[in-house]
Parts: sequence; C-alpha cells; structure tokens
Amino acid sequence: MSYDYEDELERMKKRRQQRRRQESDFISAHQEEFENRKIRHSKAIRRKRRRKRIFLIVEILALFILASVIFSVIRDKKDNGYWTIAVFGVDSRDGKLGKGALSDVEMICNINKATGEIQLVSVFRDTYLKISPDGEYHKINEAYFKGGPSQAVNALEENLDLQIDSYATFNWKAVVDAINILGGIDLEIADSEFAYINSFITETVNSTGVGSYQLDHAGMNHLDGVQAVAYARLRLMDTDFNRTARQRKVVELAMEKAKQADWSVRYNILVTVLPQISTDIGIDDLIPMAKQMGDYHITETTGFPFSRTTMKIDRRDCVVATTLESNVIQLHQLLFGDENYTPSSEVKKISKKISELSGISEPGENAPAIGTGGGTSSNKPQTPQETTPEPTEEPSTEEETSAEETVEETESIEETSTEEEETDEENFGPGTNLGPANPVTPDSPLETTPEHTSEPSEKPTASVQPESSAPVEKPTEPSAVPSGPESPENNSAENVGPGVM
Repeated sequence: MSYDYEDELERMKKRRQQRRRQESDFISAHQEEFENRKIRHSKAIRRKRRRKRIFLIVEILALFILASVIFSVIRDKKDNGYWTIAVFGVDSRDGKLGKGALSDVEMICNINKATGEIQLVSVFRDTYLKISPDGEYHKINEAYFKGGPSQAVNALEENLDLQIDSYATFNWKAVVDAINILGGIDLEIADSEFAYINSFITETVNSTGVGSYQLDHAGMNHLDGVQAVAYARLRLMDTDFNRTARQRKVVELAMEKAKQADWSVRYNILVTVLPQISTDIGIDDLIPMAKQMGDYHITETTGFPFSRTTMKIDRRDCVVATTLESNVIQLHQLLFGDENYTPSSEVKKISKKISELSGISEPGENAPAIGTGGGTSSNKPQTPQETTPEPTEEPSTEEETSAEETVEETESIEETSTEEEETDEENFGPGTNLGPANPVTPDSPLETTPEHTSEPSEKPTASVQPESSAPVEKPTEPSAVPSGPESPENNSAENVGPGVM
C-alpha cells in the first residue's frame, strides 16, 4: 500500500514536470512569434501615432494655407481697392445721431487704398433725389431725418450707383474737440465772412458747451475748434454751395495738421472723438490708418451735382441735377477713373422721374469751381467779445416749430430773390453764387412751406470763454454779443443770427 502511494506521488511529480517541460518547450517554440507580435503591436501603435501627427500637421498646414489665401485676398483688396465712406454731419443739440437728426453735411469720402489718395464730394443737402425704397422724392437730407444713417446710405447708393462700405455720423461737438486737440488751424477769413462769423461763434459755443473767443479782424486767423466749426457753418453771405466748400476746407486743413502731429495726438483724437460719433468703422480699422496718416492725402474736393439748377418742387426750394444720369457718370469718372461707366437702370429711372418733374431732360454744362470767400454783406465789422456757454432750456415743440418756420422763411426769401435774377433753366455748379447780391430783409413777401432745418431763429446772447489753459482776464460784468451800432444785429438784414447751416 505504501509502495503504491509513493509510486503515485512519483507519477504525479513526473506529470507536473512533463507539463512544465511541455509549456517551456511551447514557450520556447513560440517565443519568437511572441516577440514578433510585440514588435508588430508596437509598430502599429507607432504608425497610428505617426498618422495622427501627420493628419494634425496636414490640418494645420491647410488652415495656414487657407488663412494665407484669405489674408492675401483681403490685403490685395485693401491695397488696391477703394474704401468709400458716407460722412454725415448733424446739428444735434441733444446728442442724437440717428433718426430724427438733421443732416446738414452729406459727404462722400473715397479712399484709394493703393495710392492713399482721398477725394471728398459734398452732396448738396437740398438736392432733389429719391430718398426711400417706396419711391418718395425729397431733398436728400430728408432721408437721414426719416430713417437715420441706414436710409441715408441706401439713398446715396441708389441715386449715385455707389457701393458704400462704411458710414460715420458726427455732431459739431466732435469736430470742435478734434480740432482743439490738434491745436487749431490757420485759415484766412474774407471780409464778408468776418461780418457774420462772430454770431456763429457765439451760437456754436451755446450748442456745444465749449468756450471760445470772437475774432477781431478778417484776414489770416488761427482758429480753435469752435471758431473752425463756426466758419464751416457760414452761408448767409453767399450760398449753401460755398458753405460745403468751407466744410471741405476745414477737413483739408485739419488733416494736414494731423499728418504733422505725433502718434499720441492722433490717438487722443481717436479715443476722444470716436465715442461721440455713430459709425460702423472699428477702432482696429482706424488705428492703422492713424499711424500711417502720412501716406494719405486729399487730391480732390468738389460738390455734387456738378451741373445743376435751382427751382421749386412741391413748394420746396431744391437743387436739381441736370441731369442726374449725366452727373452720376461724371461722379464715377472722378471717384474711380471709370471712363466706361454706364449708369444702372435704377439711376436712369430716377433721372427720368426728376426730369419729368423739373422739365429738364438735357444734360447741362458744369458750373465753375466752388469758392469759399465769396458773397457780400452790408454789415460793419463786429466787435470782438468773450463768450461763455450759457445753459439753455429745451424749447417746447411749439417753439421749435416756430423757429423752423421762421428760418425756412428766411431761406426761401433768399432763394426766391435768386430766382428773380436767374431763370430755372440756367445751370449752376460748384462755387456758383446762387444767393442774393445783398442780404434780403425779413420783410420781403414770400409764401413758404416750413421744412426741417437745423438753423436757429434767435440771435445768440451768450458770451464766449475759451477752454484754453492760458489765463484770461474776465470782464467785471457778463458781456453779451454786441448790440450797438457796430453789431450786425442792427443791420437791415436779420440773417446774422446763430450759425445757420
């Protein structure tokens, strides 16, 4: 029995040893295969990782190539295309820059990105055009009043066959601040302009709240922001055409001053003025342009329409293009050098409609170049005053209506006087003096229809105090705009009141 047990143990031991040898032999026999499997698995993992890296690199390269293409297209467009900007100036006493504001400045600023050339074209605010998609015709500035910058831009695009890329709307306070930061501009004041400018200075002080001085002589003057704005608002001695030339003159001088300024001054203008304006232009677009201001230069300034006449349409004194189609052709030649431009069907349709209303269907001759220092005045030189902005109460709706009616009557009187001297068929262009030879009196009989206007009817009575840091000797009593015999207020023509746009 013991023998059998020991034999069984021995047999079990041998079987275990045999299994171990078999396993060892199997492992030995397949060791190479196992190693190969490990190698293949490791290689597969490396290949997978390598493919991922390759795919990632390819994706990055593809994105880089795509970004490069987009950047090249944008750069090519930026460097070789045009940037067309609609610029609106509103007489906004309450800071309103949108719908309901009176747009007294309508200007096309066209920038050639390849050459840095800038062209400024003032669209006369009384130009009779289509102002809305539903077919309403009116003075072009009515588009801004009824629909803000959106409707105004659409109207300019539709009537002038333009693609406007951006817009900017400013009020006079923004211009005042910009020119003051630049340190003012040097500008020659004609005798006829000097007869009116101090009244405009006082009114501009009241409307902007920025102090200034009245001028004491004609000729070359160094103007601060308020005085420059007052100059840009003058028109009583001549016409609205001449006033647009003054506005472009101020822009030219301010830009030349900005080109001479260092970067800190230009940046100060951006951060000060940009919050005061309404625009779709971003600060990222303006900073590079401000840094490279020396690369830009104004080459052409003029008014649109080039060939025009004035007449009443629907009892409104309007500027009528003769014809719109021929004027738009000239505009595209001027802005883009397009000698083969053909007006769109919409421009032809609008032009035909205006021709039917005006009775003028044939193109007219371009008028002479517009001037800035023309006009006449019977006013004696104004006595210089110091003026400080005075708080003013907001007029009631009835008061505003009364003021608008009074000023519109004065405007209509001036334009009617012109019509007595010249026929409706006569063509006028930039610089043509459409105003009366001498200021008319408010007593002149004329039936008018009140229009929207930004021109106040009351004369300023506030005094002017500059914001300059230089010490100023204040008068012992608050001074007012002169009312003695030397003041324009005592002249027969009562058009020396607050700055009329």
